[in-house]
Amino acid sequence: MIAATCTDTIPAYDPQVRQIIEEACSYAGCHLDGSAPGVYTSYEGLLNNIESGAFRTRVLELQADPNQGMPPDYAPEGRPKDLTQEQLDLLECWLDSGHPE
Repeated sequence: MIAATCTDTIPAYDPQVRQIIEEACSYAGCHLDGSAPGVYTSYEGLLNNIESGAFRTRVLELQADPNQGMPPDYAPEGRPKDLTQEQLDLLECWLDSGHPE
């Protein structure tokens, strides 16, 4: 089912989603160097966690959990500890639309 927020356009990985991932997920100690499952430096690096449902669970469903939700509350200085509602809506729309590259 397509998210209600997907009215006029379907976001794609590049450039909309990639920008969120680079800012909130792909940095040293997380999804950049293999410290966390998945190396999110490319679309292909996300696919396993997207297809398994882990990405949706951690980013959208558990986003309010300070330890399991992503990005986590323990994110380093200068990195977001929460995504904006606009970013969450965009990611939900992207996932519900089949996560186009």
